[in-house]
Amino acid sequence: MMNYFIGFCKKFPLLLSILTSINAITPDGSPPLKNLLKAHAAETKCTSKSYDYIIAGGGLAGCVLAERLTSDGKSKVLMLEAGRSDYNTLFIRIPAGILRLFRSVYDWQYETSGEEDCEGRNIYLQRGMVLGGSSCTNVLLYHRGSAMDYDSWKVPGWTSSDVLPFFKLSEDDKIGKSSDYHSKGGEWTVDQVRYQNPLSKAFLTVAHDEWGLPYNDDFNNWSRSQEGIGRYDVNEKNGERVSGASGFLSKAIKRKNLTVRSGAMVRKIEFDKSKTAKSITYDLMGDDTGDTFSAKLADGGEVIVTGGAIASPQILMCSGIGPRKELESLGINVIADLDGVGQNLQDHPAAVVSFTTPKKGVSVTSKLRIFGLSNPFPLLRWLLFKTGLLTSTGCDHGAFIKVGENVEQPNLQLRFLAAKALTPDGMTTFTKFRTAKTLEDGYSFQSIAVRSKNRGEVKLASSNTHTKPIIDLKYLHDRDDLITLREGIKLTRKLGRSSKWNEYLGEEVFPGPEVNSDEEIEDYIRRSVHTSNALTGTCKMGLGDDCVVTPDLKVRGVQGVRVADSSILPQIIGGQTATPTVMIAEKAAAFLKA
Repeated sequence: MMNYFIGFCKKFPLLLSILTSINAITPDGSPPLKNLLKAHAAETKCTSKSYDYIIAGGGLAGCVLAERLTSDGKSKVLMLEAGRSDYNTLFIRIPAGILRLFRSVYDWQYETSGEEDCEGRNIYLQRGMVLGGSSCTNVLLYHRGSAMDYDSWKVPGWTSSDVLPFFKLSEDDKIGKSSDYHSKGGEWTVDQVRYQNPLSKAFLTVAHDEWGLPYNDDFNNWSRSQEGIGRYDVNEKNGERVSGASGFLSKAIKRKNLTVRSGAMVRKIEFDKSKTAKSITYDLMGDDTGDTFSAKLADGGEVIVTGGAIASPQILMCSGIGPRKELESLGINVIADLDGVGQNLQDHPAAVVSFTTPKKGVSVTSKLRIFGLSNPFPLLRWLLFKTGLLTSTGCDHGAFIKVGENVEQPNLQLRFLAAKALTPDGMTTFTKFRTAKTLEDGYSFQSIAVRSKNRGEVKLASSNTHTKPIIDLKYLHDRDDLITLREGIKLTRKLGRSSKWNEYLGEEVFPGPEVNSDEEIEDYIRRSVHTSNALTGTCKMGLGDDCVVTPDLKVRGVQGVRVADSSILPQIIGGQTATPTVMIAEKAAAFLKA
């Protein structure tokens, strides 16, 4: 009967995709680990071989490396990913499907542990729990930061002129921008959204007239300032999300020299007496037997840790690489005493201003509902033509602005949304959109401290990687970040009230007319500040004693281990961090193949 049901579903891909996305069935029709004997037999077969490279983490960087390291057809590569395998499900492929992904089976659903400067709040952090990682669950914005971001690191081999070729290596520019900074033919497709809401178009005009800022048609052109107002480029191809899995891994997974294991939780890296990596111990998600498996490296092989800014330091520490005192308190044998592991955690904190509009049926969210039910027509348009409002994650218009005195680069990023926020916390609003029966029309501004100064940490709660670590982002601990967000709110409130909105001009909802003084605005920020999902820095790269990896991404104090993901950024860049992660993986592949 089950086989008949699955056969029926496969004739209707939309139905199958919906069922897999709600975890009712897996793509092959069986619940995860239904047959433990079969699952264990598959892992036994996998671990009977040795590998030239073991990639610990199947997120964006891991997918890039899997493609690059197997392209010779010879190097044997194993990739271990704890998340799901169904990166091609409909809600991931549709850009607007992001509304269904936050706090879902595709999300690790991390939280910080009581932010001291944010009234003790536990702040939700979305991280992708699927092959492709957060590139399957992010808002798709294509940003590199500025040339100054990289030059300011002062890390040999990582200046702007050093990294630019690696940005261009994987890019496929569909817009037709300057060949000095862009390229065509790669896997990481860049385009503009195939939809523009009338409110978003109005934002560009009103912001230009009110602020006098120039239009910027390429925030990634390093020959000029990042300042300006414009449309953000996105990682889409023909109106569909491009993730690390769909762009890179889908090519590599067909090769015989690549083995990919999803649902496989890395427990630790094993070392010999010379502190050289020899294997990785892992187990299966959902397996209560306690059985573990050991994936072996071939002689001279390497482990590449690509778990991201939360999981990468966790894997290192559980493997005995990290602060001695912390590791010994959890009974972990210390292999390399590195105080920097888990430190230097950075993110872009954000705060929201939102308005209603008297114009009915204009917001993207109101177009998704008919009589309180889901409107089928946007989905049909996407399925048939790959156009319309479902090609947008909602925040693909915005600006980069300097606020304050003696500011060298834009420290404030704005993301405009043609929708009224449901709560002051932008992340909570995203999760509530999918359940609200009616959605009032409006428009919102998300202010982001895009070159933030917060420095937090990731610490172990247990020696078991299945236990989520303790995360302290120290949001707003540096007052400059609070001031940047405060000034962003003041700017966008004024903008939102401009008479130049004409028929769209509405009433302020958040922070609300009762919030006026600087102190009141700052209190509002503390109560509502949220992530814009750009976690970096916890395995810092460089030459100093506080660094975890060297400029060639080798972990200090051991042999045969590198880290290659956003965790190695010494300082967060001014923009979303997916594309810099691709660049890091490209450089890592070049190091490994040299």
